[in-house]
Amino acid sequence: MKLAYKLIIETPTTHQVRVIITGKKESGDNSLDFFLPRWSPGSYLIREYSRHLSNIKAENASGERLYLEQTDVSTFNIDWNKSDLKNSSGDIDSFTVSYSVFCHELTVRTSHVDDSHAFLHLPTLLMGILKTEINDPTIEISFPPSWSKLTTGLKDISTKREIFIYSAKNYDDLIDSPIEIGCQETDGFEVNGVPHDLAFYGNLLPHKENIKADTKKIVEHIASFMGGFPYEKYSFITHFVPGFYGGLEHKNSTALQFDPTQITNRKGYINYIALISHEYFHTWNVKRIRPKELGPFNYLKEATSNLLWLAEGLTSLMDELFIYRMGLISLDEYLEMQKDNLNRYYCVPGRKFHSLDESSFNSWIKLYRPDENSSNSSVSYYLKGGIVFFALNILLAKKGKSINDLLKILWNDYNKHPERGVDQQMVFGMVEEVGGKEIREKFEIMTSTTQEIDLESICNEGGLKFEWDKSESPWLGFEPEFAGERVLVRTVTLDGPAFKAGINAGDEILAINGVRILKDRYNEFPKYLRANESYTFTISRLANLATVSLNVGVVPARLRAITVADKGLVEKVLNP
Repeated sequence: MKLAYKLIIETPTTHQVRVIITGKKESGDNSLDFFLPRWSPGSYLIREYSRHLSNIKAENASGERLYLEQTDVSTFNIDWNKSDLKNSSGDIDSFTVSYSVFCHELTVRTSHVDDSHAFLHLPTLLMGILKTEINDPTIEISFPPSWSKLTTGLKDISTKREIFIYSAKNYDDLIDSPIEIGCQETDGFEVNGVPHDLAFYGNLLPHKENIKADTKKIVEHIASFMGGFPYEKYSFITHFVPGFYGGLEHKNSTALQFDPTQITNRKGYINYIALISHEYFHTWNVKRIRPKELGPFNYLKEATSNLLWLAEGLTSLMDELFIYRMGLISLDEYLEMQKDNLNRYYCVPGRKFHSLDESSFNSWIKLYRPDENSSNSSVSYYLKGGIVFFALNILLAKKGKSINDLLKILWNDYNKHPERGVDQQMVFGMVEEVGGKEIREKFEIMTSTTQEIDLESICNEGGLKFEWDKSESPWLGFEPEFAGERVLVRTVTLDGPAFKAGINAGDEILAINGVRILKDRYNEFPKYLRANESYTFTISRLANLATVSLNVGVVPARLRAITVADKGLVEKVLNP
């Protein structure tokens, strides 16, 4: 079936987008089930986009109402047999479905419309039809004339300058193309004749970085490494909003969000270009190389996979490795990033209870739904996945191989079987093909079990040395949050001092040994509390007062630095 979509933004301050879908059914097809996706590829959580939908109706070409019934939370049935069309003289097979969508959530996986811009994440807006292939859909977009720019990876088929019409190969590709509209700053560049658009929404503080030049370097390096471009054009859409961070990959574009105040310091800017590298590399790893469960998509139920550590873990290794290899960061800066990754990993007790396989499979109910106990019960497949591939790269170097060889096999497999995807045993087999049976077995243990990984020994084999900071500073074992001057417990670390004392997330810390505790005094606790001493904490829990005895611990050892013991060996690992 061929569908034509139209999006109308008349009054941005209402945050409403009107959607109109026109098409023509097959003459023998008297019932169609329209659906709005419940989730977005790349963001593994059922988000129930239809909760923002309203005023839905269906008509035929003569303007007569068609029978429409909501049959599920995201599904609407149109039934011609139940429609009163006895007096119709028009084309009863043609239809128009229209509805409104409220768009006021600025993330990379939702839509946001206000008087400054519109960011349209199309799974939140465009309905598909169950059991129906939608080929060569078009989309027309109407918006206020005060907005002068539209950025998207969709193919422009507009015939007039003032009309904005785009096309896609199919429904999947259509909704995989975010759209930014407004007065955003735009720029771009070409690499080997392939255009790359840049769009920036939001404000930046004065800085000395050349975002365009560095983005171009990332594109040139990764595309050369992977053997060329798998697209005809590409769009980078960035929202600069204080406190924001994130990205979502698409087939020939990406949506990024970043805190503009962080661009002005070196470490913050490194995090930004690593984010660009991460989302851009997803063009190959995830959008093409992918777990078999990630396509073709069922947008109405979870696509559970135990292989998201390939999708995100391998990408988390390569994003930082790429910007090091192309010279955007120094070796010291690269090793600083690895130190931060390892310190975050060692602070997650959940690594002892949740394997990478389990973390991946349960992403729909754990990673994207964090709570007070998440770090105690689970581990991120982004974080541990990247660390496991970092370790694998070192192990492969001992065999004269590298992660490059594994990527080559993965990419060749995709090119031979682009519609198939890979499963876990296939990936293990590829690892064995590169590094042999022993490395495969070690890699399987790292991904499929909770067995502690001796990362220090592995890194030593790669020419790296760990330097530990063993502090004697006091440690309470909980993370606070502040409500004005009040001190509340946000999370409690498993088996830490607060956990053993019976302090809960949500408790308010009122006093220590009878001394009133407010924000400033809490922040100075290392100055007046002693490790290995017992203190009486007065807390408020559900508006009831209680006291608990807490034995203050010692801050767990942290990596102070990862240093180079054998530079030649390190270069062999990182840049073979």
